[in-house]
Amino acid sequence: MNLSQKKPTADEAADMLAAALDARQSLMGLMFAARKMPQDLRAADRSLPLTIIGGFLGAGKTTVLNQLLVKPHGRRLVVLVNDFGNINIDAALVSSRTEDVIGLTNGCACCNVSGDLTRALIDIAQQDEAPDAIVLEASGLAEPGGIAQIALMNPTIRVDGMVSLVDAVTMQEQAKDPLTKALFRNQLAAADLLVLSKVDLLDEIKKKQARDWIAAEFPDKPVIEAVNGDVPEQAILGIASTREMRAESQVSYDHDHHFDSLSFTVDEALDRERLHKLFESLPESLLRAKGVLNLGEEPERQTIYQRVGARWSYTTGDPWGKTSPHSSIVLIGPAKSLDQPALQAGLEACRTSEDRASDPGSEKAGKFIKE
Repeated sequence: MNLSQKKPTADEAADMLAAALDARQSLMGLMFAARKMPQDLRAADRSLPLTIIGGFLGAGKTTVLNQLLVKPHGRRLVVLVNDFGNINIDAALVSSRTEDVIGLTNGCACCNVSGDLTRALIDIAQQDEAPDAIVLEASGLAEPGGIAQIALMNPTIRVDGMVSLVDAVTMQEQAKDPLTKALFRNQLAAADLLVLSKVDLLDEIKKKQARDWIAAEFPDKPVIEAVNGDVPEQAILGIASTREMRAESQVSYDHDHHFDSLSFTVDEALDRERLHKLFESLPESLLRAKGVLNLGEEPERQTIYQRVGARWSYTTGDPWGKTSPHSSIVLIGPAKSLDQPALQAGLEACRTSEDRASDPGSEKAGKFIKE
């Protein structure tokens, strides 16, 4: 025993414990997948190509997926959508494009929801008519390599390729931030293809800086650029990766321990102006926010709210149709950075005047769920 060895600080000890717990959780996910796998599956071994679309929070994964689904590629796709939180906003945004969508919630697919991922892939492998391909949109806090390891416990799956979206505006900040850099770099390192998104938001000098950074940091990775998520379908479907992903070692990263998610649902209509002021007041540390909103000013259609860092926007979505109008919002930030009581009070105050007058209390306002 080396008595001169420096004793870890409390923070270092906490990080070591969190990393150990994360590694144990990943191992348990693999063990669960192996234990639940049936002896016989209807689909043939390695007959189901899986494409994993990864990338950090707000990189544009759902936009790329939605663009892919409306292209006339002629293939039947089954889509798996994983989100970090109890409300799967991304699955709701994708479901309007295809009926073959399966939501995986409450964590990242390589950890907390490995059971759901395993069961979903078994169900797909047992279908009478197998899909032409499976596309999985990973949580922005997931490592695509960990997802691949879980998926490959199913013998019918072959990982056709892994695509990582990279936000051209925020990538260098994410690569340097101690909170995000390990996960961000792991996501890019795991990819067969990098898609540089949001290049239209940069001038020519900053575009060149973004391209030069990726070329210097990941010189072996092919890169394509995308505006509004428009990527050729042949770039995503049919990568035909020759990597032996079963044998690749995975770097464990205790991302679940560094981030918190706060989810909110409410049926009553919300006031646009009050909500705008609330969104403007959200903390600068917030990494990601998204929502499907029921605004009193536009009751017939969904309003889609997106925020990445300090940038945020409203866009008009699909009509509500058979879905009852409601608002679902997810906020993701560094651990302990989300003030639940203040956010709850702020959102309750955004109900339209009619709802507030009919029910001045807070019981109708919905509920928060903190992960």
